[in-house]
Amino acid sequence: MSAPGAPRAVPASVTDGGDVVTVARAWPGREDLVTVEGRDQHGRLRAGALDGTGAVRLLPYGTDGKLPALEPLVAAEAGGEAAELVVHRAGRRAVVRHAGGYTKVVRPGRAAVLAAASRTGGLLAAAAGLGAPQVLHEDRSTVTCDVLPGRPVHALSEEPSWDAVWGGWAAAWSRLQDLGAGAAEGLAPHTDEDEAEVLRTWARRAGDAGVLPGIWQERVEEVARRLEGQGTPVRLAPTHRDLHDKQLLWDGSTLGVLDLDTACLAAPEVDPANLAVHADLRRAQGLWAAGAAATVARTARDVALAGGAAPERLAAAELATVVRLACVYAFRPAWRGVVLEWAEARWSRPADEKTLIVVSWRSPAEGPCWSA
Repeated sequence: MSAPGAPRAVPASVTDGGDVVTVARAWPGREDLVTVEGRDQHGRLRAGALDGTGAVRLLPYGTDGKLPALEPLVAAEAGGEAAELVVHRAGRRAVVRHAGGYTKVVRPGRAAVLAAASRTGGLLAAAAGLGAPQVLHEDRSTVTCDVLPGRPVHALSEEPSWDAVWGGWAAAWSRLQDLGAGAAEGLAPHTDEDEAEVLRTWARRAGDAGVLPGIWQERVEEVARRLEGQGTPVRLAPTHRDLHDKQLLWDGSTLGVLDLDTACLAAPEVDPANLAVHADLRRAQGLWAAGAAATVARTARDVALAGGAAPERLAAAELATVVRLACVYAFRPAWRGVVLEWAEARWSRPADEKTLIVVSWRSPAEGPCWSA
């Protein structure tokens, strides 16, 4: 735990009884709880919670009292069927991969909304020439989708196809936005005020958990007010709302997009800004070379501007993504320091440089500047 007065940090590993879990991800829970997810000493994905005193409670593998549909799905794995728990956010959601596809597990009564949004998002994606998972089955607690072909775009930054991937994305995302609100019946609007509230919620929860330096809570409020004061966007367009490189797959000719249950109607800069900022984050993490990240950011910004986004709105959307990622990664021990340092550098840029990736900076992926 942290020293008195210092931000609390989620530990890199947690122990409960004889189980040791290496924490890969963490999220705010109720009150001062932090929910954690990671692999135990047997390689199994485990979920649990950490309270303000550092006390840990891990859930038994593949069980969750608030997700009663989870245990039978995971039990199929123990019975010899091809099933694997791949996501488990305690009390909120889980994902099980199996021979028939992927099943998302949520609290009872919440699956219908998830399935409806996935279907609507999938229809819009198809109209834009994008692949999307098809809903195969739903009940009160689960939504099962088929497997989308392709490799994760996140892992392709050194491939010769990199430029083709992003050229394909630009064409498809422009088509998606040009479908307009009329083609997106059933999708709810996500306004600047909604996004401001998302930021405030993240900052409040990170502050309550003690993981976020106070200066970032002040910055979140500054950005939230900027969003609220910038006026009406030129239009609302079909929007993913959580678009980043890990949501995209490439099969060599077609892009597929995942997790369309977040689809909404929003300003045309929302998705491109999120994508551009995540690209710069991958550079800072040492996962992508600076040139690869710059290709993504430049392409994303071109799509936003061609779609009618005003430059000042694009800048605000990118800054909103930066402060949100500072809040999100404040919970994640492996990347917390790197991401907060990156976010500080983004915040400290002159106003006219806040939407630029400075490609002369070397990415850690490229090694030290003196290497051959």
